[in-house]
Amino acid sequence: MSLNNMSLIKQLWLAILFTVTLTSSGSFVLSTLSSKNYLEEQLQTKNIDNVTSLALSMSQLKKDPVTLDLLLSAQFDSGHYRYIGLFDPNGKLISERVNANSQTKAPRWFVKLIPIKVQAGVANVQDGWTQYGSLALESDVNFAYDKLWDATLLIALWTFLIGLLACYAGGKILRKILSPLEEVVNQAKAIGEDRFITIDEPKTLEFKAVVREMNNLSNRIKATVTKESARLEELRYKINYDDVTGLMNRDYFVNTMEANLGHDEFNEGALVIFRLSNLAQLDEAMGYPQANALLRKISGALESECKKNTALFSGRLSGTEFAIFCKKTTDEFALANQLKNAVTQAAEIDDVELTARFLVVTTKARKMDETASLFKVLEFILNLSSLSEENYLRVINASSIAVTESHYLVEWETWLNDALSNKRIKLEHYPVITTEGTLIHHESPVRLQLEPGGKWHSAGEFINWATQLNLIKTIDELVLETAILLLAQGASPMCLNVSANAMCDRKYIQKAVKLVKQHLQHPSFLSFEVPEIAAFEHLNEFKYFCCKLKAVGCHVGVEHVGLRISRLGELHDIGLDYIKFDASIVRSINSNETNKTLLRGLCMVAHSIGVRAIAEGVNNDDEIKSLKEIGIDGLTGPGVKFLQAN
Repeated sequence: MSLNNMSLIKQLWLAILFTVTLTSSGSFVLSTLSSKNYLEEQLQTKNIDNVTSLALSMSQLKKDPVTLDLLLSAQFDSGHYRYIGLFDPNGKLISERVNANSQTKAPRWFVKLIPIKVQAGVANVQDGWTQYGSLALESDVNFAYDKLWDATLLIALWTFLIGLLACYAGGKILRKILSPLEEVVNQAKAIGEDRFITIDEPKTLEFKAVVREMNNLSNRIKATVTKESARLEELRYKINYDDVTGLMNRDYFVNTMEANLGHDEFNEGALVIFRLSNLAQLDEAMGYPQANALLRKISGALESECKKNTALFSGRLSGTEFAIFCKKTTDEFALANQLKNAVTQAAEIDDVELTARFLVVTTKARKMDETASLFKVLEFILNLSSLSEENYLRVINASSIAVTESHYLVEWETWLNDALSNKRIKLEHYPVITTEGTLIHHESPVRLQLEPGGKWHSAGEFINWATQLNLIKTIDELVLETAILLLAQGASPMCLNVSANAMCDRKYIQKAVKLVKQHLQHPSFLSFEVPEIAAFEHLNEFKYFCCKLKAVGCHVGVEHVGLRISRLGELHDIGLDYIKFDASIVRSINSNETNKTLLRGLCMVAHSIGVRAIAEGVNNDDEIKSLKEIGIDGLTGPGVKFLQAN
């Protein structure tokens, strides 16, 4: 691997190791050579001193050969000598001693590599005023090799220990210096993945400059997305909401209602319509501003009820008519009566001669009912009622709850527990495709068989009961296990609808991560999507959910996006894979130019933070064509199934 392909940390470590090795090696070699030179000098001095001393001693003795020979032997035996020789003036050998058995513990290669060269010491022996002879003396260098070898080993050991200490200290210093680097790298990776996060600026000047610029980039992207989202929210409000009351206008209310009627999780709901039958008289008596203020009080009461119950949404159908739709199973009479009381109280007028009078009609709404038929029936009843009495409530096709809710709960608890314990569960598969027709994944809503061999029930039929019985977590876990098993067996990519309870549950997340790691070779085939309301109401939990599941390779998205467009900027640093825009925005997009503008802007916002934009509830080819022109990335709905069938 070349240096260019190595990380900065590895390159710095190599530089430290190279520097320490070079320094240690140089110190080691210089120390060894210095010791060698020192020993050579000492041996040379020893040779000269010893031969001079021995020659002086011999000069003072009688020149008896035996005596001189004994002195020579005594000197040789008392020191470390390799050779001592006595020569006459003509160079003829008189006597000598040679150490032929001298050895060193230093290895041979060491002796050859570092030779110790010392000249023999030479001195003259006098006999009176005449020269008797000369002495030659060489010390035993093997003794010096032993000392040099021991010193070299000691130096090597200390050099190694100091090198280790230097590497350890260098590593600590390097880690401290580069401690911000990991965060910088992670931020750069996140930006590369279109997650525009910000981090604290480090103290290191170079890193600080880089982080500052990347933070500025992230903040600019966030500000741009937030600004554009706010602009689109204003546009959405202008397009879809009534100017006077702030409620949904008729088209948007109807589209939202149709989207809910066709949703898999919907089973039964209720529609309530209010008609302010004497608005014209009130307007004439009170004046236009006061009449509008009255309308705002009425709408405020309806909105207050919607905030108390998130299953409700309200709209203004015309100048005199208001509507509320409940997307969960409810007692329509009790709901309408509660709303009638709230509206009547809000519309009280101090002038006793002026009274706001309401005609209220309600009916159940069941899955796949036609909204046009529902409104036609209710409008007919309202028109008939206006010919007779006022301030009354009429329930169409009344089927008020005949038995208590507790009785229902007991039955549903038995059914659900039996179905879940026996795992009578399966997943349906509805395709989500790109505009080119390529499969993105299958939406996989859950089905339960409450009784063995019986009907498979959609989520809309049991989800409310499961919520009341605290069985949602169990259902989410079984759905997860079923999906993992199918994918492990080679199923096509699929996405799971995750409840707010499961998203906020750390144990569910841990289980999901564990199962994905253990069983899936392609984690990207599994997607998790959370409703818009859950994602924004539990934003911190949603960020944690995304972080953990994306870390193991799964995809994460948000579905039913439409009511909180202004908050899309808050998702800029999460790393979402896709956003599914609610069917209420997509419905009849081919004939709604204002919604086209809105959705085109939403696609641009999604793309700016690296998120795929998918349209929900697509019904026909005309809508598909318009969505392609807008720049949508994916499609889902009945029209997609029809498109694939063709």
